Amino acid sequence: MAGLNQVNVQFRGGTYFLPATVMFSAADSGTAATPIVYQNYPGESPVFSGGVRVQNWTNTSGNVWKTTLPASTQYFENLFYNGVRRLRPRLGGYVGAYYRIAATVYLNSPAPPAAAPDPNCSVYVPGSGWECFDRFQYSPADPIAGTWKNLAPIAGNPCGKTAGNQAIAGDIEVLDFEQFSTSKLRVSCVDTANHIVYITGPTEISQANYTEEGFIAGNRYLVDNVQDALTLGGQWFLDRSTTPWTLTYLANAGENPNTDTTIVPQLPQVLVATGLQYVTFQGLTFEHDNYTLPPAGHASAELEQDIGAAVSFQNSQHITFDSSTVTQTSGTGLEVIPCINGSSPAYCVATSLNAVVTGNVIENSAFYDIAVLGIRIGNPFQMADTDANVPQLTTVRNNVVEGYGRIVPAAFGIGQGMGHDNLYTHNDVYDGYHCAISTSQSIAETTTPSGIGNASNVISFNHVYNLLQGIMNDGGSIRIDGGNSVFTAAGNKILNNKIHDVTDASIMNANGYGGHGIYMDDNTGLVDVENNLVFRVSGAGVYTPHGPAAPNQANIVKNNILAYGRLAMVSIGDPYGNGVPSAIPQEFVITSNLMYFNRNNSSVPKFFVEDGCTYSGGFPFVQFVQYKSNLYWRTDGAFVSDSKAFHVQPEPGSGPEAPCTGNLNDDTFYTFPAWQQTVGEDAQSAVQNPGFANPAYPADDYSLPNGSPGFGFVVFDPSQAGRSNPVIHPPAVPAKFPTKLFNPATDY
Repeated sequence: MAGLNQVNVQFRGGTYFLPATVMFSAADSGTAATPIVYQNYPGESPVFSGGVRVQNWTNTSGNVWKTTLPASTQYFENLFYNGVRRLRPRLGGYVGAYYRIAATVYLNSPAPPAAAPDPNCSVYVPGSGWECFDRFQYSPADPIAGTWKNLAPIAGNPCGKTAGNQAIAGDIEVLDFEQFSTSKLRVSCVDTANHIVYITGPTEISQANYTEEGFIAGNRYLVDNVQDALTLGGQWFLDRSTTPWTLTYLANAGENPNTDTTIVPQLPQVLVATGLQYVTFQGLTFEHDNYTLPPAGHASAELEQDIGAAVSFQNSQHITFDSSTVTQTSGTGLEVIPCINGSSPAYCVATSLNAVVTGNVIENSAFYDIAVLGIRIGNPFQMADTDANVPQLTTVRNNVVEGYGRIVPAAFGIGQGMGHDNLYTHNDVYDGYHCAISTSQSIAETTTPSGIGNASNVISFNHVYNLLQGIMNDGGSIRIDGGNSVFTAAGNKILNNKIHDVTDASIMNANGYGGHGIYMDDNTGLVDVENNLVFRVSGAGVYTPHGPAAPNQANIVKNNILAYGRLAMVSIGDPYGNGVPSAIPQEFVITSNLMYFNRNNSSVPKFFVEDGCTYSGGFPFVQFVQYKSNLYWRTDGAFVSDSKAFHVQPEPGSGPEAPCTGNLNDDTFYTFPAWQQTVGEDAQSAVQNPGFANPAYPADDYSLPNGSPGFGFVVFDPSQAGRSNPVIHPPAVPAKFPTKLFNPATDY
């Protein structure tokens, strides 16, 4: 039609229970000249649900309600009652209790080059044997039973038990809290004589990371969907042992399932687009996708790539997702991914090595009560990746991501795989159990990506807070992973973000760690970190485990406010995983920052401004990390005379962390003046009160009413971080795991 410049398709308000996943293809595309907009009718709120409403309940006794489900019902693992996710019965209470793995199981068979005795026990650990990744030993004190009603040993199970009802094999699930991942697995059988739980399939198996992945003694596990534990209001249980299936719900006071709304997910995804271009989705809500655990379980890995999204844009360009909502998911919220080849997610509709994923915008939208990731952009590294076929020129702005990781807690709020020139700005990300915003290339240590790799991504003006919550380790609130031992991605930036209130698993575990603010992972270098406010983090304000592998690739940390770090302002883990190089790579250049703290080396745990590995490979320390023109202030005013203000490990050490030692007895300590004069650090720096208005909790006012304190610091306004003119205000999302937080007034 002549003169047509846009096609609008409007939906009236109400909930549309979809009979099948909504599928878009290239044939449904608009053009640059004539885009297509699917939007809400003005003033109305259409909701697209992949679930069905459950009705016809019978009150069998007390608060027990039951209903028989239609034969066409698809298996589901999530249920939403009046818009709130309700849980299946767990051991230890409504949200469950954490139990500790008593021992890792090893098989005593001949060492390599002899073959592994079992494909799931294929990592040989000297002195221990072949580590098993499909079983663990539990403590006799743990409430594990071999007589649970819905424990149905699989046929040919390793416990030697009679096979149970195979219709419910694997019905009981275990959530395994590994070092920085959380695998969700199905129970095969229980050997009560030897106190071993066997799983239907293994968690991640890794020769290189066997101390981090698998069932490690002392780590936590949680047991879900035990019919015998169905005793508490709000719990539900799906009995599939006979047909038709029976759904039981235990009502809380005042609840009546026949008048309230109970939704169970049915469609694997709600909306899937492949090859779509120039289409906008505006003012719409999507909910109730039905991801269920595969028979062999879910082995957790960064980006949880095998778990699909309720809204999935595949090989699509110039898509705008505006002022819309994704909530109450069983999997990830929304994703924009390339589907390139067989290494792409199995649920990809079609694949092409020439995929183009560019110019997509996610803005003004809300993602809350999300089972896995809130937003996923791209996939982990694939050998077929090129600069042309990974996500690029993506904009994610002015969104709220809240209550993510509610089923798989290791999930990120906003996670990017391989991609370049993407912008994440003015988002609010909070109430999650792992990183708020993370780029994650997941590339092998000695593999060079084609082209520029994970480069030129900007994470700016985001407000991220209330993270980890005592559940996860090794989390950077904002994290960039853009390097390995042979490659460094250039041009990444972390600018003007506000980051606070991070509690890692150290509050629950003696071996917990890693609640950092800004995190440059692996051998990441060349990141520009400027104008960020980071406070009340349980690790370090700025952290890198390794730093860049090559010289002249230092991360620049400039003009930030770092305050109230529990362990450190700046920390470096183990920069010598590949040995001490002949020319020391500089980890950081730290300049014109304001550092404000109230802890010292006598605190419990100990605090140092600069911590972690302090061995510079025999080179002058300033070639390892360079500090200059910074301002330091400890609230007792005594930092300038502190004899242990800074420390350096002068000689290589021995032990598992060699040449770093982690032993303070190996270090030389300095006052601040000696740090300047003897070590040569912090030229033009000083100990001085910066003059913040009222930085202590609960005011958290880091404004500078008297202007810049000098030292090259340029005043910025932290209140500019986060959403501007929020469109959607999501409700609070109840916790779905036991959480614990450090006290903001006393613990940082």
